[in-house]
Amino acid sequence: MNQRGNSTLGMVLMLLLLGSLTLHASRTQLALGMVLVADEQQHHKDFWQAQAALQWGLTQSWPAVVGWQCQTWAPQQWRSCLLRMEEGNAVLSGQGEGRELRLWQWVSPQGQTVQPQRHGWLDFCPLGKPENCQPQTESAGL
Repeated sequence: MNQRGNSTLGMVLMLLLLGSLTLHASRTQLALGMVLVADEQQHHKDFWQAQAALQWGLTQSWPAVVGWQCQTWAPQQWRSCLLRMEEGNAVLSGQGEGRELRLWQWVSPQGQTVQPQRHGWLDFCPLGKPENCQPQTESAGL
């Protein structure tokens, strides 16, 4: 007669063990999901910072010299850089200060201003070599 109670107790312990394992697996999945959500949120913040910096750069006055020029706007932590090339082409980049994500826009220089080219927006550096994508000089911020 005592054996019937032991099998019931064994089944209860088995159910508790399975429940514990299921809860642990759910908690692990939730923790991984939270990390992914945080990464996605950071990417969105970086993207919109870069987009805002790019738009801000379109409104700035840029000296008519060949090479990299950068301007920063400290209150918003935006950085926009313009690369004027010999052929009369120019590319503008924008990013949030201290952020990795950078957006690009082909622009047409017109004196000290620039106008965006149609379909010229890029999310990658359009220059052939990666080392050409980094500004060589720093300009004073606003």
